[in-house]
Amino acid sequence: RNTSRGQVAVSDSRLNEDSLLKNFSPCFGLELSKAGTPELARLIIGISWTSHYCTKEAKEHYMRVRPFVLFEESSLTPWDEADLSKNGSYPSGHTTIGWAIALVLAEINVERQNEIFKYGYEFGQSRVICGVHYQSDVDAGRVLAAAYVARLHASDSFNEQLKKAKEE
Repeated sequence: RNTSRGQVAVSDSRLNEDSLLKNFSPCFGLELSKAGTPELARLIIGISWTSHYCTKEAKEHYMRVRPFVLFEESSLTPWDEADLSKNGSYPSGHTTIGWAIALVLAEINVERQNEIFKYGYEFGQSRVICGVHYQSDVDAGRVLAAAYVARLHASDSFNEQLKKAKEE
């Protein structure tokens, strides 16, 4: 936790639009931004907003107590603890978002798939490092992300936005 990897984990915890674009830029090999890559940004932001629905019911059903609560120790994201302690840790919503974004970005930029998948994987692992999820929460988030992205491919509006992002 007290290493540069811990700092990355804290950065990965921020799901605002600008942070997601900034954090996925290095692995994608291009600076992603609303101004510079508006179609890619629209795609990433859309995925981040809608993937919430993949985990909502499961979180409410299982209401798994988060590690920092169970073990009575601080997480690396103390500003989030009050909210996080009120919802379940299983499955990881952050991981679902990060892995879904990685799957789609790897489809767009095939030459950088290894880098994108590596970061997408590590994005989920950041939740374990922060102490807000168990490994099984993160693993389940990746499974949900894969199902979510497969389902997105059946959507005409998603495919249209994906095409625009690829062209950009």
